[in-house]
Amino acid sequence: MKAQEILDENIIHLLGLESLPDEEKGELVQKMSEVVQKNFMLRIMELLKSEDASKMAELEKRPIEEIFAFIAEKVPNYEELLKEEVMKLKQAMVQAAEEAA
Repeated sequence: MKAQEILDENIIHLLGLESLPDEEKGELVQKMSEVVQKNFMLRIMELLKSEDASKMAELEKRPIEEIFAFIAEKVPNYEELLKEEVMKLKQAMVQAAEEAA
């Protein structure tokens, strides 16, 4: 499967978990979203200059829109980085599912 296909495909479908109850699907997607967000934020923090990283840390409790506005200003290619983090997680999950089968 090509990278773009994996990126575009629903993770539940990729993993063959369509038969899971909706509540479990929701929990799984929520956990994966948290992992992507954490990895993305760590990656962004590594790219920022120290003063920008400090400012970013101060924004932690602010609305997400403010955080992303700051990220967009400081890291113009942040959308690509976010896609990369989503792709990494999806690939790891698909590989783990294939190995378990």
